[in-house]
Amino acid sequence: MTAQISKRATGLLASAVAAGALALGLSFAPTASAADGCGIGYHLDGPNCVLNVPGPNAHFISPNCWINVNNDERCYAP
Repeated sequence: MTAQISKRATGLLASAVAAGALALGLSFAPTASAADGCGIGYHLDGPNCVLNVPGPNAHFISPNCWINVNNDERCYAP
């Protein structure tokens, strides 16, 4: 019975350590806000939010989204 309790305790401790490591890793990971904080269908261009429109050299990757000349993925507002 003691071995069973220690296995449970070990599993619980390992889970807690893994969750703590994940939380610590996420706290150091860079985060980007969706649509540069401008909202869906817009992106940040300097200090202003501008509407997403495909440029002359953009190539579509789905009906609503494309890759622009800067290799940024952009999408129309839904």
